[in-house]
Amino acid sequence: MAWFSYRKVPLVSLVVLTLCSRAVGSQEPSCTTRRVPVFFRDAQNLPIQNISVADLDAKIGGKPVKILSLTPDTRPHRLVLILDISGSMGSVAGESALWDLELPLARHFFEVNRQKSQIALLFFNDRVGDVSDFSAGNSAVGDKLQQISQDRDFLKRNIKGKTALRDAIFQGVQLLDHPTSADAVYVLTDGGDNVSKHSKSDLLPRLAVTSVRVFAVLLYKNLGYRNRTPEEESGPGELSEIAKKSGGEILSAAERRGDQVALTADPQGQLKTDETLGRLYQTILQNSLLEVELPYPLAKNERWELKLSGAAHHQWKNPQIIYPDTLISCTSEVSSQGRR
Repeated sequence: MAWFSYRKVPLVSLVVLTLCSRAVGSQEPSCTTRRVPVFFRDAQNLPIQNISVADLDAKIGGKPVKILSLTPDTRPHRLVLILDISGSMGSVAGESALWDLELPLARHFFEVNRQKSQIALLFFNDRVGDVSDFSAGNSAVGDKLQQISQDRDFLKRNIKGKTALRDAIFQGVQLLDHPTSADAVYVLTDGGDNVSKHSKSDLLPRLAVTSVRVFAVLLYKNLGYRNRTPEEESGPGELSEIAKKSGGEILSAAERRGDQVALTADPQGQLKTDETLGRLYQTILQNSLLEVELPYPLAKNERWELKLSGAAHHQWKNPQIIYPDTLISCTSEVSSQGRR
């Protein structure tokens, strides 16, 4: 009898442990609960303050999405600066070289954000090369940009080849160990792509599962009498789609006009270029996290809509909301081991 009692205790303990394990598992967030990056901006590209859950409406598949919380994203930010050194950045038939616009914009981005984030750097044309990853530290990125700016022959020696933009973004994401929506790639390019091995349909799922956001400034130049190539025509639209689905955007288009840089984000030229860019950078580094509860599990990737409620929309002039406009399926959620 004593032997029976002794053997019974572990059996009861096992049952208790099993029940406890199930209870803990049931506390894990379901696939219908999502946390997404979001940023609210007014017509002057300044952050909209004091947005509350009550100011927001969201829908997916015609059904309302429950807004649970809105909090500042205080996580450290990592940024991959991606620079286009393909032939289209050079000078043809007397055109000014886009590289002479791209490099100052890259240095400005680095100087403004170096104290607020970790920054990696990569260059690309028909392939990705010359990478300064996060282990090298921000000082290595700054030294590299400074060195290039002092190299008078850099454009002649290095600006050449075709454009593998999607491949560059794909590899930029790979530089991020355990990526989250606090991380982003920032691209300076004309948007064309004529040689990438990765298609848009390859890149979009990768961005969705990792939650990495894509931001860009498009570089434009006066083409004179030359027509745009097919990739110059379609590239900006494709890049815009990639960015919006990821929760980023094309921040602005930039064009050199004499000694000045014109930005579409400030069409009236009311602000200095660096002030306009500084406001736009806040979209990347000062976002919030929105927690929502979906009305049903997603069997496939679906677009959803997030907007300000009627009263809130009238409070600000031409408000903009930057957020990932496509939510990934529950199957993708599992394969990503918890999208954050």
